[in-house]
Amino acid sequence: RRVPDHCRCRVIFERFEGHRFDIFPFGGMCIWADYVHSFQYGERWLAVWVVFWVHLVGTWTSCGVFKLAEYMGFWQKYRLPRDRPDMDPNLPQNRKRDRWAIFEQVLGTVLFVPMFIYVVFPYMQLAGVEIATEIPGIRKLSLDIVIMILGCDTLFYWIHRGFHHPLLYRFHKKHHEYKATNVWASEYFDPLDLVANILPGVLPGVLIKTHFITLMAFTLIRSWQSIQAHSGYDLPFDPFQRGPFWKAASRHDFHHSHNMGCYGDFTNFWDYVCGTDVHYKKYLEQCRLARKKDD
Repeated sequence: RRVPDHCRCRVIFERFEGHRFDIFPFGGMCIWADYVHSFQYGERWLAVWVVFWVHLVGTWTSCGVFKLAEYMGFWQKYRLPRDRPDMDPNLPQNRKRDRWAIFEQVLGTVLFVPMFIYVVFPYMQLAGVEIATEIPGIRKLSLDIVIMILGCDTLFYWIHRGFHHPLLYRFHKKHHEYKATNVWASEYFDPLDLVANILPGVLPGVLIKTHFITLMAFTLIRSWQSIQAHSGYDLPFDPFQRGPFWKAASRHDFHHSHNMGCYGDFTNFWDYVCGTDVHYKKYLEQCRLARKKDD
């Protein structure tokens, strides 16, 4: 097979038992650009294929980690309290909801997410997102991810808070059928609410014209962050639970159980600035006093 003229990386062809393999040695960021140019179905379908696998791996692996921990009994001391009858995951109506949420997550993985990226990818390219160029270096990639986290956090807060307005809440009500966080709740949405949940993870990257692969790296990060926020575990060793991401799982669990405040995504910055975490802070203090009394 002829090596395309545009390839700048060495491609070695080997034959083994009658089969041919393309081996891309680790020689630089241009490997990705070479692969894009050689992908026979075009950039749009490559984007769909990559997003499918990123969503599949990021979402289902993250869910699997927490469901395995639940099954094996790991991290029990980090479980968030389930002190109301409607928060019991073993209730028949909650188990039925889990089954439906799993079905919707499968449907989202194999159908909705690929369709969404197929529709929006040409517009992303028009806005300046590049897929066929070399992957940026670690400094540029890291800076873009930080900007995307801040942008996503801002957009998500205001969109999420807006969906709690009486005029829009009917589109968000389905997600709040879960009175306690559960990994299967992470993608349990009304269709309009699902699109509104995706946009904060995409628009910041489009606005700064980030590389497509950088956007995918951020998508993996956000998949883990979203699922751990719905996991029901407050893990002290999870970096997305500490520092600027303070108590993400606990905050979002309060949001589901009390249906008020704590609208943020990655951080509590906007909740702090806008005072929408005051009820959560009172709740934390009540829990602290109750533990002290028990001791």
